Amino acid sequence: MSDHPLIAHRSLLLGRFCVSFVLFFLSACNTLPVGADQLDRMPQADSLTVKPDSIAGYGRYAALGAADIMYLGKDSQYQSRVILRFALPDTALDSALSAQLILHRKDSTAMTFVIRPCSSAWNSAAVSWRMADSVTHWLTPGGDYWNVALGGGTFTGESLVIELDLGKLDTLVQPSFKQNGVLLFPQDSGFVALYSGYAAATAPRLRIKYSGNAQSVYNSLDDAHLVDTIALGRASAYRIGSGMVFRTYLRFPLECISPAATIAEAELTFLPVVEYRRKDTLRIGVRRLLEPFARAGHNAKFADEADAVCRYVVSPESDSVATFDLRELVQFWTAHPDSNFGLLLVAEPEHSMMFRLGLARTGPAAPTLRLLYVMPPNDRFFH
Repeated sequence: MSDHPLIAHRSLLLGRFCVSFVLFFLSACNTLPVGADQLDRMPQADSLTVKPDSIAGYGRYAALGAADIMYLGKDSQYQSRVILRFALPDTALDSALSAQLILHRKDSTAMTFVIRPCSSAWNSAAVSWRMADSVTHWLTPGGDYWNVALGGGTFTGESLVIELDLGKLDTLVQPSFKQNGVLLFPQDSGFVALYSGYAAATAPRLRIKYSGNAQSVYNSLDDAHLVDTIALGRASAYRIGSGMVFRTYLRFPLECISPAATIAEAELTFLPVVEYRRKDTLRIGVRRLLEPFARAGHNAKFADEADAVCRYVVSPESDSVATFDLRELVQFWTAHPDSNFGLLLVAEPEHSMMFRLGLARTGPAAPTLRLLYVMPPNDRFFH
């Protein structure tokens, strides 16, 4: 019967079916889910904690003529004077009956001050405790002046009107002296926050009265406050501060991160020591350096705009950590390694109310940069 043609044909079909079934089964066992052969091409994430490889701190007398609020006063650590200039014509005091200086305050304690004529020309864009302008030093730090009292007063209300001595105001109108203006000197402890010429309604102004109820009013043409530290300890070599400006330079080594990496997170943190403050919320900024930092002269150009700003709140109950999101800045550095000159930690802005923070160089409170970055997927044809 085995030689029957029909039986032989059936046996051949059965054999082919068995072979096909085995091949199909083996093929099915070796087939992976769609995309599983590309698992090695998924992006690779990694984290990194970086400490600065360079750090330096320095202080300098900064130009504070851009401030909308000027500070007049002193205490055991700081002193701040105010300098004003008015554009008076040569004939402004002719037939004058009285002259008054009008000042508007934002806040203050009761503090007495005296007004004296300034004896040197100055420039509000560059004037500071040390400098009259960008190239000229004061003969006496804090401003050159004649020891003549033009008037004075004590702040107790929202505004103050000070009667000036008409017989001593010739320095405000004489062509050779009129550009010098006046200096306001605090006489006792306390601070008053004065509005500058930033807003015309509250700008310092000089009002001159004449007969027949006539008067002329002149808002300040230029103004600034000049800040100095009186007793600055050396508790910390690295500081951030305003008024008398303190800056800390940091550079983080990022050469180990590929330019192709995508920075997912970049968080700069540190725990400062509050050395001096006059309010509870302090603004700190990060400025990117545009050239290498020169330790000897503490000179380097930095970005006009802050790359990040932290509103640092001084907590009475626990230590407050300052935190900055630097993802975009670190992304720029990793994509352009030759541009990583570091950053400056600064007060934001530097002409704000006086404060001073100290930074640790080492330990858990020191500046730390924590990163999370993602590498692009590997090419599936090149391993």
